Amino acid sequence: MRIRRKIVCGFAGTVGLGLLLSATSAAAQTGAEVFTAKGCVACHGADGKKSLMPTYPKLAGQNAAYLSYALKTYRAQKRQGDQAPLMAGMAGQLSDADIEKVADFLAKVE
Repeated sequence: MRIRRKIVCGFAGTVGLGLLLSATSAAAQTGAEVFTAKGCVACHGADGKKSLMPTYPKLAGQNAAYLSYALKTYRAQKRQGDQAPLMAGMAGQLSDADIEKVADFLAKVE
């Protein structure tokens, strides 16, 4: 009985530590890392300066508050337009913290 309890406790501790480390590393990501990891670079370029298509906006240097608002309204599916469904899916992957990090990163790119 004691061995089984130790194994279960050890497993639970390992899983808990893994979740903690995963959450910590996600929290430690910079805006540039989130921008890359979530696939934003595919359409907007590595630094938000060079978009894949001419109709996709260049995000570098935009106002952080505007970028944050835009991402949150895409996530809430409250924006209209050709790219709204795609952006709703992309923004849906982002937490509020991710959005703020990405917006701050892009606002500082010159």
